[in-house]
Amino acid sequence: MNSLDELKIKRFKIIEPFLKKEKKLKDIENETGISYATLKRWTKSYKENGLFGLEKKEREDKNSFKVIDQEGISIIKDLCSKENESNISKLYESCKNTLKEKDYNISYPTFYRILNNLDGFFKKSVSFHLNKIKKSNEIFSVIEMPISIFVQSTKVVVPSVLLLFDLSDLKIIHYSLNTDPTNIYSILGFIKEALLKLSILENKLIKPKEILIDSENNTISKSISKEIFNKTNIKISNYTSYDEEIKKFATLLNEDLNKNFFDKDKIFLKKDVEDFLNPYIYLDNQDYNFELEFNLIKNCEFSKEFDVLLQSTTRKISASSFRFKNIIFKSNILKSLEGQEVELKFNPLDQKKIYIFFKNQFYDLITT
Repeated sequence: MNSLDELKIKRFKIIEPFLKKEKKLKDIENETGISYATLKRWTKSYKENGLFGLEKKEREDKNSFKVIDQEGISIIKDLCSKENESNISKLYESCKNTLKEKDYNISYPTFYRILNNLDGFFKKSVSFHLNKIKKSNEIFSVIEMPISIFVQSTKVVVPSVLLLFDLSDLKIIHYSLNTDPTNIYSILGFIKEALLKLSILENKLIKPKEILIDSENNTISKSISKEIFNKTNIKISNYTSYDEEIKKFATLLNEDLNKNFFDKDKIFLKKDVEDFLNPYIYLDNQDYNFELEFNLIKNCEFSKEFDVLLQSTTRKISASSFRFKNIIFKSNILKSLEGQEVELKFNPLDQKKIYIFFKNQFYDLITT
């Protein structure tokens, strides 16, 4: 099965509960992190064209600004150059009224495309603002990159790597090798692990002002971003990184992986790849090279601060146990919850550790 077919099936599986009238689109948005507008568009396309409607299509008007001329583009460039801001949404809000006054009523997507094609204007602007970050633990960037080797998991896959950088010095704080498809909650769970790692190392709560997510297939919805900000005061935004050092590192990592795992026909174990990546990624930052084991997380007083970053579902306790993802979790600590419905929170990248909540209060953390 090629990647296009896999994409169509993946999108269909996401909207299938809505098509079967089992769930509302809003429920699917909350579970997957995919925006309501995107889910609505997929549903409409599927109803009109079947699976073919779920293909990833290039916009016909990409890189062509049909509702704005060169003078309008010059106005946008001039307006943005005067703003001490790198966030495109904020730039759009501050510019759109002036543009309307000059008879340029353009949409946010058009504004976004214009900035990304203004002779590198936006790229230079972002680099300029990020260069002003001098304090560590202030702004982090998460990037997702595929790596071009085959790894054996439940099936043979081409995995991806998540990397979290501190943008003050581009140090890698945390990474994850993923053999399952990621979603926004995978990335948020990964961020939770990174923040716990930092907090444990520094023996104090570490919360950045902002975290920028650079993932082609996973974007954070406004509703999820708002909930996280309300509970943690951390702003999480979608962002495409243009930092040359990050791009260079990603290129070199893929090259070195291909050199080390040179036999393209061979299938490698995940542990073999991780054994290569650990010293490679943490070469200059060995303090970050440790795993968040169960007891370390359970005893961490800062853990609950980041519970909002976990994915959530509900289960009913029976015989001091519950089933989750075809795994039976059984523990004596569940005896007092017999017959009760509990909320389970989990990191999709590590579904063997489950945070249990009862009546909106944290109850315990258990593992298989």
